[in-house]
Amino acid sequence: MATWADVHRFVHNAYKAEDLNDSLIRLLFNTANLRKQIVFLEHAVNDSGSEWLKVTSPIGTTAQVDPTQAATLVSEMLVGGISMGGDYVYVTNSMPMANLDANEIIEPMERVLNIADYLEKEIVGADAV
Repeated sequence: MATWADVHRFVHNAYKAEDLNDSLIRLLFNTANLRKQIVFLEHAVNDSGSEWLKVTSPIGTTAQVDPTQAATLVSEMLVGGISMGGDYVYVTNSMPMANLDANEIIEPMERVLNIADYLEKEIVGADAV
């Protein structure tokens, strides 16, 4: 896969996905213990014009989550960083789209959603979806 159109087609064929706009897809996953976790896939372009796939999953609101605590927990993980947008704290990861294939979408997406679900449970103590 090399373009957003390819990623979009793959995601919609493999998962139940909802387009929020032309560059943002929302997916909802069931996780352990009857929990749910949202994942967003976003088409992003960096300052040099390269296309990237950004994967984010919310942990909770900024009122619920201490970003320093979340970042400390994520620092022990192979994938993911912490970002804040609006009133939410997210686990995030990005990768260049140019040479992506299916496993390079699925593996990071699953890691981000599982890390976010773990942090949500540890920090917030409830399923916030």
